[in-house]
Amino acid sequence: MTKMTRVLRAASKPAVGAGFVLFWVMAEVGRFDPDAVPVAVLPFLLIGIAIAVARVAPGVALGIGGALLLAQLIVPALRFDQSAFPAYLGLAVVAVVVGAGQGGRLRTASLPLLILYGIVAGLFYTVPALSPAGDASVVTGWGPANPNLGGNIAGWCAGFAVVAAAGWFIGFGIRARDERNRSEAQRLAVEADLAGAETELRLASERDRIAQDVHDIMAHSLSVIVAQADGARYLGDRRPGSTNDSLAAIAESARESLVEVRMLIESLDPASDGHSHPTLGDLDALLARMRSAGLLVGHAVFGEPGTLTAGQQLAVYRIVQEGLTNALKHGGASADAQVMFDWRGPGLSLTISSRGAGGLPAEPSSGRGLRGMHERARLAGGWLAAGPDDDEPHRFVVTGFVPRADVVMGSLVPFGGAAS
Repeated sequence: MTKMTRVLRAASKPAVGAGFVLFWVMAEVGRFDPDAVPVAVLPFLLIGIAIAVARVAPGVALGIGGALLLAQLIVPALRFDQSAFPAYLGLAVVAVVVGAGQGGRLRTASLPLLILYGIVAGLFYTVPALSPAGDASVVTGWGPANPNLGGNIAGWCAGFAVVAAAGWFIGFGIRARDERNRSEAQRLAVEADLAGAETELRLASERDRIAQDVHDIMAHSLSVIVAQADGARYLGDRRPGSTNDSLAAIAESARESLVEVRMLIESLDPASDGHSHPTLGDLDALLARMRSAGLLVGHAVFGEPGTLTAGQQLAVYRIVQEGLTNALKHGGASADAQVMFDWRGPGLSLTISSRGAGGLPAEPSSGRGLRGMHERARLAGGWLAAGPDDDEPHRFVVTGFVPRADVVMGSLVPFGGAAS
């Protein structure tokens, strides 16, 4: 609700009250007793005030209505005649406003009080003694001897009570509708906030995925390039022919890295399907590149290869790539590593064991690479652990497990590549 709307709603009730008084004064101006104009105007003025303050001070409005009816019971000159009797509808307006007000004991207690007001107005309408003249009812003209007078009075009083209660329930319904609209607006706002948070979470997840992929690609390629460049520099004088082989390996590694990064960037376009997705069938090429960079890599496979989804194969490939890259990067010259796949179970158990030159550990203890390996294994439905070997502290061991796709999903997925 805007500020202007709140101002208009706050000013509407006083405006209605003032309009009510002005209307009835103009309507009755020719009927007022010139000697008793203030007394004749007073009932209209009190009802107008009750309407004006009903929203901000419902207790005062109810008190004014009760005071008016009590005064009319005591002072006959304050009672309405036949033409002015519809002015009691102003009290019905008060009932609507009070019913639409804030909840609490006052609003609950106002219903029986307003019903009582309606009954009193019904008595003014039908009881001959309560008419301004005191000899016949103000509207119907019934006299004291009218047959079935008591039944008629009861019926009309019940009708006035129903009108008063109806006004209160109309206000209550308006209040319930407004609260429902506010709740709906709050719900929509919460949904919008949740949608925004979900979007931010997706963006953060996508940024992390991109960062992890760039890390995997560039760390591997640059480690190979550095190893080849160092080898060419050390052997350049003694074995000039090896320089060309090193430069060729450097060019090949840089070219593959450039292609993978370009495909990764193209994959950011929603219409692109160019993202790089290596499978287990690409492991031979990965191991060959690592060997050409100077890393002594052994690979052993136990059991028959099982079924892994494309995402699981990508996860295994990146885990092996990161493990061997760290072995090459942190182990120095003549580092060695062993990659073992064991399919004899409900999935693939993999082990990457590495040791650097001079017995130094060939893996870091923390960093984005290890965090990425843990996350990839988790997303593939498995787990991963990394740390120094208990029996050989200078050897770093990465162990992990990825369940077969048929175990996870209950159905076979075509195997996209076989481990070598």
